[in-house]
Amino acid sequence: MIVRREVDRKKVEQFVKHASDQVAAGFNCSVSYLGDQLGLYKIIDKEGPVTSEQLAVSTGLHERWLREWLRHQACVGHLEYQTDSDAFYLTPEAAVVLCDDDNPMFFASGFAAIASTHASLPKMPDVFRTGLGLSYDEHGEGCACGIERLNNYFPRNELVPNLIPQLDGIEEILRQGAKVADVGCGSGIAVIEMAKAFPNSSFVGYDNSKHALERASHNLVESDIHNLSFVDPTHFPLPNDHSMDFITTFDVIHDTPYPAEMIEAIYGSLKPEGTWLCSDIKSFPTFEENLSENPSAALFYGFSLMVCMSSSMSTPDGAGLGTLGFNEKVAREMTKVAGFTRFETMEIDKGINNYYQIRP
Repeated sequence: MIVRREVDRKKVEQFVKHASDQVAAGFNCSVSYLGDQLGLYKIIDKEGPVTSEQLAVSTGLHERWLREWLRHQACVGHLEYQTDSDAFYLTPEAAVVLCDDDNPMFFASGFAAIASTHASLPKMPDVFRTGLGLSYDEHGEGCACGIERLNNYFPRNELVPNLIPQLDGIEEILRQGAKVADVGCGSGIAVIEMAKAFPNSSFVGYDNSKHALERASHNLVESDIHNLSFVDPTHFPLPNDHSMDFITTFDVIHDTPYPAEMIEAIYGSLKPEGTWLCSDIKSFPTFEENLSENPSAALFYGFSLMVCMSSSMSTPDGAGLGTLGFNEKVAREMTKVAGFTRFETMEIDKGINNYYQIRP
């Protein structure tokens, strides 16, 4: 027997509006991804207020499609509209977020990261039924490339000049010549920047994503450096001989199906006086705290379901930490179990991440 509950019509209408806004946001990811891929934001920023006809001339694209895209972008607030000239433009603030790849506030690459998961969506009902998630490679090549652009600013602009000098004694060791590993290196941007800056040291980037390693190899060729190699740890694991001076992980631990084993491998690879620089997503220990105090919680939980937790559960016995699962409390507990005795949360305000200096 169905029991019908009384509902408040005004609240229903409010919730319909809320749900329609979420559907609009879904379309916006796809439509804005097109703007980023086609270079439309940068062209509009460069040329100032443009009509769809002017943008068609500048780009060689079809005017009618551009007209609809421009109108959509004005409706979602990405573009501003001039009624007297039927022209569209970017504010300086929007240009920072949508055009400036070298700015820490750049986020247009987020649309590409989301778009890369669309092809995986038909597989997700089985994921919920079986519990077995999808690896990064199962999302296709676009996922690795999207993540590269999304995480591009810090390794290119902050890691070598600003972060490494704050690590106890590491900069000097790197200048003299050290053995370094970047575990879960992705497309290799961070380790390439370190290898460029410290030619006397030798570097290895580890990743088990075929697409990421292909992208890393391409980036290595373009960088023209010779003190770095990339390997798959499935075939070439971290050495378990306490020979490494410095190991880095950037947004990796929460993604792996076996975080405890990875932490143990890092411990077994580091010299007694070595250092592990661990970067991971800022989060709170409880869902209640994330719900009430983390302004990006919805973004992170969505990303977790489609990418991070999925990766962490891509094996039958995967840990499933998820994007917000490796908070400082968990990090301290897991590293202590592995044998690490020194754990320092660095005083660095760099967006969405915490940075930990961890030593045996």
